[in-house]
Amino acid sequence: KFVLRMNPPRVVIDNEVCENTTLVKVDSSNRHGILLEVIQILTDLDLIICKAYISSDCGWSMDVFHVTDLNGNKLTDERIIDFIQQSVLSHQYPRTVGVQSAVEHTAIELTGADRPGLLSEIFALLSDLGC
Repeated sequence: KFVLRMNPPRVVIDNEVCENTTLVKVDSSNRHGILLEVIQILTDLDLIICKAYISSDCGWSMDVFHVTDLNGNKLTDERIIDFIQQSVLSHQYPRTVGVQSAVEHTAIELTGADRPGLLSEIFALLSDLGC
């Protein structure tokens, strides 16, 4: 908790970097559940995650999401942009960590030590299971 007080999450929402999507970048100490929390916030707002880059190193994570609204447009509503920023920064958003089925998708969060090839093995296993 001390690390979170000293290094609160930083949320940057940028409409200039990409031509067709809004960039949502979250830098934070790697607290349990932060990735799923951010994804939950974005999907609860009915945003489409077109592309995501997820990275973590030791106690720090940087997640970058390319998002659009349901019509394929960049985010322009300041209320939505402010809501995303405040929800991540406040830690008050309802947290759902684990597996949760959404309309067409399932979000899975894994916690543990990383190693080279782990994500590829997980995707191979999910593919073998027909997921």
